[in-house]
Amino acid sequence: MPFLLNSSDKPFSLAKGMSLLAAIEKNGSLQVASKTLAMSYRNAWDALAEMERVLGAPVVVMSRGRGSELTVLGRRLVAADRLIHARMDPLLDSMASEIEADIRNAISASGDVLKIVASHGFAIEALNRSLQKQPLPPDLSYRGSLEAVSALHRGSCHIAGFHVPVGACEAAILQHFKPLLKPHHRLIKLANRRQGIMVAKGNPKNVWTVADLARPDVLFVNRQQGSGTRLMFDLLLHQEGKSGADINGYENTELTHAAVAAYILCGKADAGIGVETAARHFDLDFVPLLTEQYFLACDHTLLADTRFVTILDILQSSEFRTTVNNLPGYDVSDTGSVLRVEEAFAEMNSTLLV
Repeated sequence: MPFLLNSSDKPFSLAKGMSLLAAIEKNGSLQVASKTLAMSYRNAWDALAEMERVLGAPVVVMSRGRGSELTVLGRRLVAADRLIHARMDPLLDSMASEIEADIRNAISASGDVLKIVASHGFAIEALNRSLQKQPLPPDLSYRGSLEAVSALHRGSCHIAGFHVPVGACEAAILQHFKPLLKPHHRLIKLANRRQGIMVAKGNPKNVWTVADLARPDVLFVNRQQGSGTRLMFDLLLHQEGKSGADINGYENTELTHAAVAAYILCGKADAGIGVETAARHFDLDFVPLLTEQYFLACDHTLLADTRFVTILDILQSSEFRTTVNNLPGYDVSDTGSVLRVEEAFAEMNSTLLV
């Protein structure tokens, strides 16, 4: 029986959830679907909740007067038997963080909750799991790196999570953040991580370079506009003398590294750009391209806030560092360090801040 492993390594069978999704698609109602399968409504609801936790994204949208409808992910799951039989990782639960944050905002009367807008990643997911154990956990929603830092610049969030490649691509990527990062901001190192090309096991299309992605026989799956990974990929294409028009599937987008990996696992694409952790957890092969630094940015005044001190304590704890260091492709040698912008990007000292 196909199963996923949750965070406690307890097997979770997809059979019940998949049967439920198929019945919802047929009947357009969770209540009718549960009766069809001789399940109680509560058990059906719990099965959906568990599936969404493991997959990290909603599979059903329920609205008053309109019944139940499968999301894009739900329809793909029903149509893709291979995904049912694949091993999936529990870290996908953070793909639903934005929805959970909206729910918490709706029921919370407190104005003391920190708001984090961050690019998706497995280290930020690990941090969020630790934060959810706190008495007043922050609200975390996932956006692209550029949108996250833009939100901080506008004052729409307290903390922004973004990533920047190390090396030849760094200066060009930083130009996107130049109008947004200011001297009063501080950058807290979350982790280093490897980005590369994710391909099916065995690399059947022999994709080894960015140039290979432009071959007509290779179908690509992209990240959304404004994501740090998309910015990096566009730059790498430009360095190869290519553009999105040369890539078959360039307009096919997913919102997270894990979703890109799942898309490839389903056989719907041959390759995509993402972090090594996603590739390994979905049993894909990985061709490394570069290393990135992932930062949390905030105003310097937040450093003395007790809510932020809790976050920094977690980042600097041995437990958190061990958790993240065990993620394939991640490194925590500088995790928890607090830097000025010019210290984080020394080579841009004279041009980044104006």
